[in-house]
Amino acid sequence: MNKLKLIALFSFFSIGLFAQAPVKTIVIDGAVLDSATIKPLSFVTISLADAITKQAVKSTLTKDDGTFKLSGLAPKAYLLSFVYVGYKTKTIQVNGVDDFHSGSVALSTSSSKLKEVSVSALKPLTRQEVDRISYDVQADPESKSITALDMMNKVPLVSVDASDNIKLRGSGNYKILLNGKESALMAKNPSDILKSMPASNIVKIEVITTPPAKYDAEGLAGIINIITKKNAAQGYSGSVNSNYNTVNGSRLNLNTTVKQGKFGISGFAGTADRPLRVSEFDNQTTFITVPSRTLQNGMRGSGNTNTFANAELSFELDTLNLLTGTFNISKNDNKQATDQFISLYNAADALTQAYHVTNNATGTGHGSDVAINYQLGFKRNKDRLLTASYKYSTFDNNQFNDVTTTQASAQNYRQYNNSYSKEHTTQLDYIQPMKLLTLEAGGKMIFAIASAALITMYLMV
Repeated sequence: MNKLKLIALFSFFSIGLFAQAPVKTIVIDGAVLDSATIKPLSFVTISLADAITKQAVKSTLTKDDGTFKLSGLAPKAYLLSFVYVGYKTKTIQVNGVDDFHSGSVALSTSSSKLKEVSVSALKPLTRQEVDRISYDVQADPESKSITALDMMNKVPLVSVDASDNIKLRGSGNYKILLNGKESALMAKNPSDILKSMPASNIVKIEVITTPPAKYDAEGLAGIINIITKKNAAQGYSGSVNSNYNTVNGSRLNLNTTVKQGKFGISGFAGTADRPLRVSEFDNQTTFITVPSRTLQNGMRGSGNTNTFANAELSFELDTLNLLTGTFNISKNDNKQATDQFISLYNAADALTQAYHVTNNATGTGHGSDVAINYQLGFKRNKDRLLTASYKYSTFDNNQFNDVTTTQASAQNYRQYNNSYSKEHTTQLDYIQPMKLLTLEAGGKMIFAIASAALITMYLMV
């Protein structure tokens, strides 16, 4: 009997150890060079496909130094392809048993003349034009499983740091447009909305490095233009996307398109809820000029709920006249909590002051805009367009802080910071392509109203 118990106990621990064993993953990395100049090639599309099913698994772009890295891969056989416009596509077989280091892969230029039009299964992720770089989100196999914010981190010249702050060329001074227009969805905190939105909603992301004058981008590092899906073929379609993880909480997104005759509508709506997550922190600051140090430790947490919706309606009066209307709305509720202890030490490392500070903060933001656009085409040149548009947008933001402290020289207080703005914009644009250049002209008139109020109430102890 005891022998059976020992065998059962041994089996139990064996199963437990097997269940806790980490899942093995492999890494594939390397670099891409020009075979003639031996210089690194940036923005080369690296496509990884299953060797058996030939289905795309993952893709990325090479960095400025030509290097690339694909991690978190299941150990199995793959086909690793290198795709770059103007160069011959190269494919390498990967056994997938262990990490694979391709070394320096040389691509040779394609000198053959175009004889016929063909469709290739491998499609470059990027396209570089005179004033912009376009990232084809639909060509990325991960677009069906990651968020729009994760996808932004793949776009050339764009980066997302650990705090979900989006940077363009390392700068936070930029504009984010939705289908070429400023939108309430991206007005306050675009990273929250993009974190809630699946990448499958997006067709492509453009990084406009030299924006035209109509975008009012003087002094900016550039413009990020997000192109979403629109109605196309006749009929109806829709999809539902949901996700949950222990870090970002739950997410739900609805997507629909309708095309019936001359009338079409496309749109999406979503919500995401991230519960209050608390983490500990411990910081020390040492001052050299006046020898002293400050210790800060405690806990901080944050959480938010985002809700958004987008809709675009179109009506084709005839082949030359198009009427469209757009509607965007977003709402953000966030909460933050901080509980910290501060200790001050002098040059002799003796404690001179210690106090406790707490802050419970909440905030709400609402944004919406509605626009109507009329587009006139011309029979002789379909690319020649005259567009007239009107947009009304409004946004309000309310912040509340409840601060308590045991510091003798400070008081407890409650602070209300409220702001509100609304804007009327009318715009007229004309585009006429020519043989060597494109003529663009237009005018814009903006009428804006804004108000802000800051109220601080000090509490008696």
